[in-house]
Amino acid sequence: MSLFTRESTGLVREVGPLKALLVSMGYNGFLIVPFVYLTGIYLYGGGNAAYVALIASWLMFIPGVIMWYLITRQYPRTGGDYVYFSRLNPPVGFAAWFNFAIGEMLYDAVLVYFSISQLGLVLQALGNPLASIIVSPRYEFAIAVALVVVLIMVNVASARAGLTIFMVISAVALLTFIASAVYIALLPESLIKGSLGSAYVEALVNANKASPVGGVYGVLGMASFTTAVWAYVNFPATIGGEIRRDRVTALLGVVGMFIMGGLFFTLFVASFLRSLGVNFYIGASYMNAYGVDDGFILVNPGADLALIHTPIAVALAYSSVLWYIAPVTGVIIQVSRYLLAFSMDRVLPGVFSYVNPRTHSPIVAHLFDLAVTVALMYILILTPFSSALLYALDLDALILLVFTFIVSVLLALIMYIKGVTKLKVSKALIIPLTAIYLAFLLIFAYYWLTQPQYYLYVTGNPMQLLAESSVIFVIGLVIFTIAKYIRDKEGIPLSLVYEEIPPE
Repeated sequence: MSLFTRESTGLVREVGPLKALLVSMGYNGFLIVPFVYLTGIYLYGGGNAAYVALIASWLMFIPGVIMWYLITRQYPRTGGDYVYFSRLNPPVGFAAWFNFAIGEMLYDAVLVYFSISQLGLVLQALGNPLASIIVSPRYEFAIAVALVVVLIMVNVASARAGLTIFMVISAVALLTFIASAVYIALLPESLIKGSLGSAYVEALVNANKASPVGGVYGVLGMASFTTAVWAYVNFPATIGGEIRRDRVTALLGVVGMFIMGGLFFTLFVASFLRSLGVNFYIGASYMNAYGVDDGFILVNPGADLALIHTPIAVALAYSSVLWYIAPVTGVIIQVSRYLLAFSMDRVLPGVFSYVNPRTHSPIVAHLFDLAVTVALMYILILTPFSSALLYALDLDALILLVFTFIVSVLLALIMYIKGVTKLKVSKALIIPLTAIYLAFLLIFAYYWLTQPQYYLYVTGNPMQLLAESSVIFVIGLVIFTIAKYIRDKEGIPLSLVYEEIPPE
């Protein structure tokens, strides 16, 4: 009996440099985080903090980008980052990336939900009566299910089709994202103020009620709103087994995405801040935080475009829905690849490693993801348990930050100090880079844990939030322990499996 469930994954190396760049940019959250970033400006946008943090947050993740480039380059395997960290320490590495896979399922459900909500928000800004229908629970659920079924079934039908549709959606989303930033920058200030009318004045009035903090604390506070972007440079590692011309592809998919994504994110936010005014967004985010009238609309760049009412602005406003759908399309692929990788290592049942020889698609993994995502959306939208699930979904960002990224980076640092790197790189380089990366992640975790009402939209003391966020990670440790027991009985010690790199 072989160590792994398959002699090869059955996936095909057909992702070249351009496709890797586009899908990585579509997967990364920078297309939707401007909305999240702007909601915090009434807290930490004092002075030039709102502008400085755009650059600071970008630079703070350089060590992480280097780490993920090395992993993608040197571990061209499905779920390459999982493979790497689990070879440093099998139970901790598995639990951390099992935590990630489940967390991404939660993320997928909420992103589908948000994409429908964004459509409703744009329609509401335009005064379209369809808005109330779109966001009514039954229609919202029906549209969300239809969307996720179509996207996942495309992947079931063909892995190539799934990656291609992801690339196309990502490219269109990116182009409209850039076009929105350029268009708003070119509009005369008088036209913007005239279009928003009393809403613009109301935002400025409410800005006087806020006292945003500046300085270093304000910059780090604003930068902490971008953590959900720059921690996620790992998509090329996820599909490492499908990458060809791996050196160039890894470079573009990780480093290229980081450079271009950071540039576009920075220009987008800076463009809206300059055109509508920092005080406008301070007021809008204050209104949003305190439930004042249409603050939720005003703080959303897509809805702001709709309020301008020019044909180009309205078209770009509708395109903002794609900014939410693009990451969904990527997470669908990502979840299936991690489930496949766990199964290849014999921790999950072998059925998850089945890849159709004709479509090259991990069909069971995709169907499992579909069932879980639909069930989560049903609970979220149509059941009395929605508030409990929404609490869990709000915690999801903390779940991933602490129990995937911080745990993984801390594990790597400990192993590097012990002399185990499993990367072809100088310890004199990797140890300080990893320590710096961990320090920045801990800074962001500090803000999230001490002020969860702003970053996570939940309340609770730090220890309570950490305990609740650890549940999936602990379940991962339990699953690994059970799998180890079962495999030992079968005569396949998992310790031997994790001494080897899985076939591709």
